[in-house]
Amino acid sequence: MRSVLTSLLLLTVPVSAGAWEQKGHLIINRLAIETAASRLPEFMNASREQLIYNGFEPDRWRREGQTPMTIGFAPDHFFDSERWGSIATIEPDRYSFMEKLAVRKIELARVGFLPYAIVENYGRLVNAFRFWRNAKTPADRESARANAVFYAGVMGHYVGDGSQPLHLSIHYNGWADKTPNPKNYTKDRRLHSRYEGAYVDTAIEIATVKPKVQPPQRLKDVFGEIKQYLTQGFAELEPLYELEKTGEFNPEQPRPKGTDFIATEIARAATMLGNFWYTAWLESGEPLPAPRAGVRGPDSPETGGVPFALFLVNGTAVDP
Repeated sequence: MRSVLTSLLLLTVPVSAGAWEQKGHLIINRLAIETAASRLPEFMNASREQLIYNGFEPDRWRREGQTPMTIGFAPDHFFDSERWGSIATIEPDRYSFMEKLAVRKIELARVGFLPYAIVENYGRLVNAFRFWRNAKTPADRESARANAVFYAGVMGHYVGDGSQPLHLSIHYNGWADKTPNPKNYTKDRRLHSRYEGAYVDTAIEIATVKPKVQPPQRLKDVFGEIKQYLTQGFAELEPLYELEKTGEFNPEQPRPKGTDFIATEIARAATMLGNFWYTAWLESGEPLPAPRAGVRGPDSPETGGVPFALFLVNGTAVDP
């Protein structure tokens, strides 16, 4: 259940349960590497156990309790579409998005930053792959390899979150109070854990999911694909609630429709994760992209060599 915390920026941060819990996340990363291994550098396949383990890492961080680290990362696990509007209209980076939220007077951390958790870890993976390719010493290459395995695995967690419809809506744990509910969807506050935890543990196996996973493909527009992927996940919210009404997600009595619905979502995540890994590997062998116009970097003369930072004053984004 999400509890409301107050950060130093006076923002309320909803803390959600992790999508798919441990079993689901490990299945996603396992099937992604099994399907994509032949199109990735051999060290990825050789490190498959670490890749799989790291798929649950962001939820292990939560077990530290309410610390600055866990509060800071909590919004990366979800995106409440209803608070913002069409996912297709989100900004291309976290800080541009935060600026728009501030202008619209939307509490910055209440919407969530899942799209940016995915794309930022994708960028880290490209960078690690690039340094592995260009390493001058065995020690540097080994360090870059370890970084790539870590970022690839952690990225899998957020890609998995993005295939779980309850992580893309304010109706994340039963239909939200004080919102229209003309179809009388459940308000059971155990739905989230029952759906992604108990049911997956009981009814979902690798053999059920694996036939649905597709071979990796090169993505032409990574952030565009992320937006489309999350839009599809959100579109499955009401179908999920409709299936829940007919008892499809009862872990004590698994049913074919419920099992197939969840297996399809998990397979979609594994397929997309393989696409991201493969695309990151190819991109790492290509020239660096030109910097975006108007973005100040660490060597920009107007910053005196200091990296650009975005400050928040009374909840409003300010360009220093």
